[in-house]
Amino acid sequence: MDARLVWDTWRRVLRDDRLANWVVNPNSRTEDAHGCTADELAILVDYAGTPAPTESNIGMYRRGLVRNALGALDLVPLTRRLLHASGLDVEAVASEFVQSGGYADNGPYFWRTAACFVAFLAGRAEFFSRPHQDVLAIDAAGVALARRLGEAAPLIWPNTAAEAFSAESPSRNLQSIRFVAHPAATMISSSYDLTPWIENPFDFDPSQDLEASPRHWLIYVPVAESPHEYAELSQRAARLFDVLRVPKSLVELSTALDDVAQADVLALIDSLAGLGVIVSGSDNQPNPSKSAIASRKGTHAVDELPLASHLICGGAPHEAA
Repeated sequence: MDARLVWDTWRRVLRDDRLANWVVNPNSRTEDAHGCTADELAILVDYAGTPAPTESNIGMYRRGLVRNALGALDLVPLTRRLLHASGLDVEAVASEFVQSGGYADNGPYFWRTAACFVAFLAGRAEFFSRPHQDVLAIDAAGVALARRLGEAAPLIWPNTAAEAFSAESPSRNLQSIRFVAHPAATMISSSYDLTPWIENPFDFDPSQDLEASPRHWLIYVPVAESPHEYAELSQRAARLFDVLRVPKSLVELSTALDDVAQADVLALIDSLAGLGVIVSGSDNQPNPSKSAIASRKGTHAVDELPLASHLICGGAPHEAA
């Protein structure tokens, strides 16, 4: 038998319930073996000749996927807590998840597995409440950020950008600067105030009543090989960050935020640049430098970031997936 064909057929058996059942259960066999060729059928017959070890190997493969799926949830402890506090059989849910994905083996790409698992849970009726959907959306955004950074790491990470912002002379001409959101940061909104859950991601009570109040959450990775962190943004800070998905000058920012005084725009920039999540420079090539807005610090009320940054969740992005 051709070795490659044997390997490919075995992989199909591992991932297809019908073929797995065909080789371990004589009563399930049909003449066409679910569309297999004659050569593939001969391979299936060979595996069917040793049903006990074949079934054992299939079970080990699938149990390994379940373990990997549950391990991937360590990257998203908010979602992990939702599942573990739900009263559901956690291993059974993980088994349903790997089956729903065709027993796909993502290998070391745990962020990819985490993304799929979060999406799977978001579609389950047990997590249809609005606060739970908010949590799952936040974790999905954090995973997407990690995967994006795994594909293209920034030249300068937010912590370095923030240090440069704090250290550089405030002599630059504001009119010459274009600001942009740092690629290691993203933002997502929620319908509820999730502060108590974000502050206690491993032990919050998913049945707790939360305030129905729109909130804006900044998610960012401060340095390479670090977990991502959160900060809550005011509505105006969230608007500014969203506008800066595309580089803009101070004049363009003031136009886009036409109901915000320029002094307040400067204060918003000062707050976010202090975290390193907006920088001066071109698209995805931040070249952080402190601008003349620093000289205004303290002269205008700065929009507060009411929730301090919390080291909460995930691991450093390692994969390109």
